[in-house]
Amino acid sequence: MKLLISNQHGAIVMALMPFFYGMLLSQPVWAHIFLLLAWFSLYLLSYPFLNLFKGRNLAQYKTWVWIYACAVIIFVIPALIYNWKILYFALTIALLSSVSVYFVKQKNERAFLNNLNGIVIFAVAGMGAYYFADSVWDYKIWQVACYPSLFFIGTTLYVKSMMRERKNPLYLKLSIIFHIGCILVFLFVQQYILTLAFIIPLVRAIYLPAKKLSVKQIGLIEMAVSLLFFVILLWATI
Repeated sequence: MKLLISNQHGAIVMALMPFFYGMLLSQPVWAHIFLLLAWFSLYLLSYPFLNLFKGRNLAQYKTWVWIYACAVIIFVIPALIYNWKILYFALTIALLSSVSVYFVKQKNERAFLNNLNGIVIFAVAGMGAYYFADSVWDYKIWQVACYPSLFFIGTTLYVKSMMRERKNPLYLKLSIIFHIGCILVFLFVQQYILTLAFIIPLVRAIYLPAKKLSVKQIGLIEMAVSLLFFVILLWATI
């Protein structure tokens, strides 16, 4: 039986980057493996779950909701034994997921506000991965939430300027302005390596919209840009 997975592969990167960043910024422990598997299963669960509210192929989606939910339960038990306080992060994610349900019901799941809500959900997961090892809540946990989220907001604006909003110049302008804003902020606070991390996304945000690229090409380039950003982010903060 073939897995039911969303074709939005960029979202997988968005789901995993904050988690790995939070884990690496803290002290990775063996139980992080189970937490990662539980989180990824929860991410997979979100696709059939949200599709239930579209009213089509309900039997198929219900089946996969149960399959992924069982995987979440199996993997999360060892994680909870290690640190049950991650339930607070899970509760926050559940509350934020209700916003996603609202946008699906409104048939407006591509809305920018819904994109932002998803980015916040991924940030909370990253914060949970950081907190998980030693139950530490310090300034670094906000780095986990902030830096990848800024990158993802810029990416969202850029992708919209390349695809669904290609004919709308507003998104191209917002994309470029946002990336420049991030660079100026990090220059101002003398975080030069973080500045470099956002220069590469700025270059692609300016240069690529003028090119005629396929969806596959856009996706592959974005995977490379995301990897470069993550490497530079680790270099700057770990």
